[in-house]
Amino acid sequence: MHGGMNLDNKIQEGFILSLDGDIAHVRVAPNADCDNCGQCNTVHVELYAVNKVNAKIGQKVRFVMPDDNMLKIAFMAFIVPMISLILGIYLGNSAASSLALNTTAGSFIGAILFLALSLLFVYNYDKNFKNNKKNFPHIIDIVR
Repeated sequence: MHGGMNLDNKIQEGFILSLDGDIAHVRVAPNADCDNCGQCNTVHVELYAVNKVNAKIGQKVRFVMPDDNMLKIAFMAFIVPMISLILGIYLGNSAASSLALNTTAGSFIGAILFLALSLLFVYNYDKNFKNNKKNFPHIIDIVR
């Protein structure tokens, strides 16, 4: 019924602010968890969601947030740059040793080079991730 969406996720509600094809701009009211936190003065959150139920502007809708990507995002944001940095240090040191150059400089240059390449990779991954509709929240129902 819901296109293979995992409905074990917490279902949230919001109002449609605008539409752009099958993408809806949704205003979400803070939930009880936000009220209990008190760390910010957020009145509402706005997000983009896939609108497969043809909801109209102003309608209240229910949607699910895909959370199966959180591990992938954390890995890309933190682990890939760290591994690249360590790999750059090792390969820079090895290259400098075999060329009879200063190993400290080789390690430093390798670290900077590999870290820059990993950040470029993460930037491109993030851009593609944001443009992939399967990573958007999905509207599953119109509240009547």
